[in-house]
Amino acid sequence: MELAKKRDPSVSCEYVLPDFVTTHRGYVKLPNSTEEADRPKPTKEQMIRLSMERFTVPEILFHPSDIGVDEMGLGEAIREAVEACPPAMQPHLYNNIVIIGGNSKFQNFKERVYKEVRALAPDEFPVTVHRPEDPIVEAWKGGQLLANWPHFTDLRITKQEYEEYGLSICEEKLTDSIHIT
Repeated sequence: MELAKKRDPSVSCEYVLPDFVTTHRGYVKLPNSTEEADRPKPTKEQMIRLSMERFTVPEILFHPSDIGVDEMGLGEAIREAVEACPPAMQPHLYNNIVIIGGNSKFQNFKERVYKEVRALAPDEFPVTVHRPEDPIVEAWKGGQLLANWPHFTDLRITKQEYEEYGLSICEEKLTDSIHIT
């Protein structure tokens, strides 16, 4: 972080935005790279120079107060979620933290989540953080598994049910689903 604050060029990079004519994906422009010579050249190259932002944007996930947002960070949110569960489940949940989505691909993100949660979790509980090979599609895969589950229709709540019973219908159906095998 200190290097970035000093605007050290070794932590800076240029990101070429897609023009959706010749390129449909952005990429990091590497100086004197043979790989870059093989890429199709955009008609007008639009670039964003990134330096300190590469570190400060992900940092907001762990310390939202840095930008004036009065909310807990990711490590605290994980701890709160685990502690909201029955005590017998907590060691298993701390030992099976799965991070998914595009943010999980930030450099050293998995290690940082581990460090934050390890500092907050009880010492006697093991903490393990997993990141799937393709974390961007994992939420979709989980939704697909749920939708194909034979008892999924038992979990569905119609708008009419929700308007009539409110949150209690959610609690009732989800609690009942725990007992379905």
